[in-house]
Amino acid sequence: MTTKSILSHCLCLTLMSTCAIAANAQPDPGELQGINLSSPDFKKLFDGKTLNDWEVLPGGQWKVDNGVIVGHQDKTEQRHGMLLSKKTYSDFVVKLKYRAIKGNSGFYFRAERAKGKASVKGFQAEIDATGKDVGGIYETSGRYWVSRPTADKIKTFYKKHQWNDMVIRAVGKDTTVYVNGVKTVDLKNDPGRTQGHFGLQLHGGQEMHVEYKDIEIIDLSNRNGADNTDYTKLKESEFTPLFNGKDLSGWKTTGNWVVEPGNILTLKPRKGEHGWQRFADYITTTRHYGNFVLKLDFKFEKRGNSGVFMRIADPLLPVTTGFELQILDTHGLKKPGHHDCGGIIATKGPSKNMVKPAGEWNEYVIYLNGNRLKVTLNGEQIQDLDISKTPLKDRPAKGYIGFQDEAKRIWYRNVRIKELD
Repeated sequence: MTTKSILSHCLCLTLMSTCAIAANAQPDPGELQGINLSSPDFKKLFDGKTLNDWEVLPGGQWKVDNGVIVGHQDKTEQRHGMLLSKKTYSDFVVKLKYRAIKGNSGFYFRAERAKGKASVKGFQAEIDATGKDVGGIYETSGRYWVSRPTADKIKTFYKKHQWNDMVIRAVGKDTTVYVNGVKTVDLKNDPGRTQGHFGLQLHGGQEMHVEYKDIEIIDLSNRNGADNTDYTKLKESEFTPLFNGKDLSGWKTTGNWVVEPGNILTLKPRKGEHGWQRFADYITTTRHYGNFVLKLDFKFEKRGNSGVFMRIADPLLPVTTGFELQILDTHGLKKPGHHDCGGIIATKGPSKNMVKPAGEWNEYVIYLNGNRLKVTLNGEQIQDLDISKTPLKDRPAKGYIGFQDEAKRIWYRNVRIKELD
């Protein structure tokens, strides 16, 4: 054998060895970073014996056999057979095992009932006996395919006609899907639904045989409802100042915002400025914030007007891409509304009027975690909202923090934040 032949032979062996290693490589455990699949917080969505927590919609047959949910459907059935959870969920981590023997299925989440042969609309994580598009996200009666892995990637992890592991993490508008430890979808700030049912699908017009088991969930939805966190008792040492007391580092504005002694930020409107639609003159952070506790003091002059903005997607469109906690000179008003001090604009007024007269300092403590928003003004809680049930439900889960320039004198001081997971 010549030297050239020997080198070629060695190269072939090396390539074959490398391909074999790649084909048998285990998924990087870092892909599931932040999700402890052994956590005791996981609770059963399927009890392994009955379908008591599920509802069978018309089309297809579902039964429990030896701890496994088994779905069958004849190809003459045009409706999508659905097994729908009785409860709805918003934020969660769910894990399950599935085995697709025949036809196309899917694990639905954040779905709602709908007319038509599909029975529901919303997201599904794709499941298919052939492996096609497995782990992708499809939005029924919406955008259809939202995201899906390539066929080459699917070949590296899918186990045809065998048990496969699926994990879905959905928090706010971010959704991640894993199949057999491999990340197949990672959506950020997606505009789709944020609450609904889980569902198992039997695709209409196909001969179907699919099996599910070990369906478990960590329900994070309580952040939208029964969240009793006492955010007012956090230690000051846990907070980070958002202003350095010297300049506007970390902030962006074209308005006349000035830093004064005492870690005070004040707006000094320039001659000729008026109104609230000069969005570039608002002052906003240069980075995004999602979940946090924000503390600050504010005061205003007579007829003063400003606002604390949160989760702004576009600094030039703060009113339509974020939401505002109002600051306004409405001291003494008996029935404050959403546009009065302490109100969430276009949503809800404060439960009580706690704002002080013009010229006096007030304190806001704002707790924003997932879809839960609580606000304390001068020591009294005035807001407790589930954002998913308000007109602001489609606003981003992360964004900029900002203060409004209404061309009226306003002072802020001691602005500090504690970020939450």
